[in-house]
Amino acid sequence: MRHVPALLARELSAYFWGPTAYLVMLAFQIIAFMNFWELVDALSQPQSEFSNLRDPMSAYISGSTPFWVAIMVAVPALTMRLFAEEKRSGTIETLLTVPVTEGEIVIAKWLAGVVMYVVLLAPFALYLPFLYYQARFYFDVGPVVSLGVGLATMGMMFVAIGVFFSALTKNQVVAAIWTFVVLFLLVVMTLLAYFYGARQQAGWAEAARHVAILYQVQSFGLGRVDLRTVALQLSVCVFVLYATTMIFAARRGR
Repeated sequence: MRHVPALLARELSAYFWGPTAYLVMLAFQIIAFMNFWELVDALSQPQSEFSNLRDPMSAYISGSTPFWVAIMVAVPALTMRLFAEEKRSGTIETLLTVPVTEGEIVIAKWLAGVVMYVVLLAPFALYLPFLYYQARFYFDVGPVVSLGVGLATMGMMFVAIGVFFSALTKNQVVAAIWTFVVLFLLVVMTLLAYFYGARQQAGWAEAARHVAILYQVQSFGLGRVDLRTVALQLSVCVFVLYATTMIFAARRGR
């Protein structure tokens, strides 16, 4: 893995050659500001349901529809170019001839996507010290840290899925669409499956609730770090990255 830092620097610099990264970061900054504004406005209302809230991040992010829509759009937008653009431009052939392993290539591209994902989330966290020190709203820090852990492992899994679909095609739009479809299934359809199972009192309803991303993040936002959820998300991440590596091993003829 000694070539990963150099490959990672190459991928991160490539993000800023075009306008996509700038537009996505601007959109997330706007959403973060709107979410924070709504939270402050809710906290200022004496009868607000948030007036006694000790873990504002649970509503600040996990309960925000714009946040989830933005995540399902941003991750495909950031990962679609990682392999697809290299295939379209022909630079992938050069990359495959240099003395680096398939695993190093995949890990570097995945890490670049994860770094960009963390950059997108940074504005949401940067607003909270103002709430804590300037507004004197002394919320519990524990749930905020817990939510950060949950969003990090979720992001690792989401980015791995995006890298996988980018490796399957040289068309960035196709890669983005397939990534969005899978993220939509994970975020929305698992929630609907749980609602349906709970209404029917089906035995599998609790299992559906456990794999529903929205419930997972909500649980992290309440300060509940479920190691089963962390293990599940990281296991999916590792499996998808392994499958992506196998695609490149086959391309090299190994």
